[in-house]
Formats: sequence, structure tokens, C-alpha cells
Amino acid sequence: MSIHITLFYVVSRNNNAEQWKLDTTQGAFLAENLVLATGSNPKVWEMLAGLNHEIIPPVPSLFTFNIKDSRIKELMGLSVEHVTVKVANSKLKATGPLLITHWGMSGPAVLRLSAWGARDLSEMKYRFQVHINWLNDKTFDDTLQELLTLKETHAKKNISKFSPFPIPGRLWEQLVLAAGISLDTKWSDTNKKQLVHLTHQLTDGVFSVDGKSTFKEEFVTAGGVDLKQINFKTMESKLFHNLYFTGEIINIDAITGGFNFQNAWTTGFIAAQAIANK
Repeated sequence: MSIHITLFYVVSRNNNAEQWKLDTTQGAFLAENLVLATGSNPKVWEMLAGLNHEIIPPVPSLFTFNIKDSRIKELMGLSVEHVTVKVANSKLKATGPLLITHWGMSGPAVLRLSAWGARDLSEMKYRFQVHINWLNDKTFDDTLQELLTLKETHAKKNISKFSPFPIPGRLWEQLVLAAGISLDTKWSDTNKKQLVHLTHQLTDGVFSVDGKSTFKEEFVTAGGVDLKQINFKTMESKLFHNLYFTGEIINIDAITGGFNFQNAWTTGFIAAQAIANK
């Protein structure tokens, strides 16, 4: 018969044997080995801190950016394959696909950035600016030169209908408008100042982030039991005999949800093997 333990109240050594005592809402239980696989559970972390384990303060990781901006307001569901995203006034930078959503921006580039900068962005209270190069690694000078060349070679074509870059047409139109160029303007009728503005929009567009994923949509949490207090050959606590940690309860996270699943499976396997081989 399975027993559902709804809450840990106490975990302490039984004075008479090498066992752990668990006091739960379903009664008290004794065990020779205790494996904690409770994920990001503040109550369990608090309990472990009471046993002198160091807990790295948890912060959300792998989250999306809330952005309200006229340039992307009507582009929900649109994605760009190769984008570079930088957080202003920091060294945080990520590249990869970007997805525009109804609340702002997501996709691998944004999720990677949120993972690498989980603590920094938390300290910013999730209010900061990002610089986006929609052309990934193209420089300002090279892009401006391409636009100036197009002004000569495609003079009679409508600028909003002819983009030389691998970005969606609807995004191109919004960036043209943001540069102060009307959609019915021909390439020949643009001036250098307008093309400079368009180049900025393409290679260094600035967007204001005001919050992250809501309704607990973050994929993982950074933080947990300090890795220095764990024997990674067995996943056993270095402070207490026969106490094991697996999964997100420990301070491990990475740039994809798949890694975090693998962390849970691998650490669980290591702990199980260690117990079985005693």
C-alpha cells in the first residue's frame, strides 16, 4: 500500500540505530537510507538548513521576458532563426532562435540568457533592457553598406516589400516603420539618415523587459543544496551518513529543460546504485 507523505515536519537521527526518522502527516517512519528527491521545495530546504546544510538561495531559471513594444505587438508566434540578445550594462549574451509571444519574447536565445543570468536578472528585479541583433553576427557597418547598395541596385522597389535579410517579412515591416520610413517608400527615396536608423533597428534594437514568465511558468530553479556538501560518486551528504540528494533539490541547473531532466535521472541512478551496493 502506497503512503502519501504530504509534508516533512522533522528529519532526525534515531538515537538507537543508524536510521532516519521521518515524522509525517501519515505517521512516523524509520529508514536506513533516506533519499530526498523533492525538487525545489522551500520547506525541505529549510529543514536541511536546520541540519547545517548550506542552501544556495533559489531563483527562477529558464524563463521568458515580458516586453510590451509596438514593434512586436502584432507578431505573436513569429520566430527568427539566428538572433543575438544582450542584456544592457552587463556581459550577459546569448544567440539562437527567438520566438515572439503575446507577452514578449521567448525561444532558446532568451531561455539561455535567463539561465546564464538567473541571479543577475533576479537582482535587477526582472526590469532591464536588451539589445537585439536580428541579423545575429552582422555588424552595423556591414549592414549599413548593404542597405546603401540596395538603394542603388533596387531603387524602384518598395522598401517594405524587399528585405535582403533572412528575417520574416512582417518583422521587417515593423523595423522599417520604427526607423521612421513609411511602408510605401521606394528604396531610391530613402536618405542615409533613415538607413542609419534602420540599421540600428536591425543590429542593435533596444527593448525594455518588465518582468518574466508569470503563473509559475519557469522551467527550473537555480539554487539548492550546495554542491560542496555532496559526494557525487554516491550523491550522499558529506554531513550525514545515508542521506542522499537527487534532482533539483541540489544546486544544479542548465540552459535547457532536457539537461535538468537528465540531472534528475542520473543523480537518482547514482544514489540507487550506491544504496544497492552497500
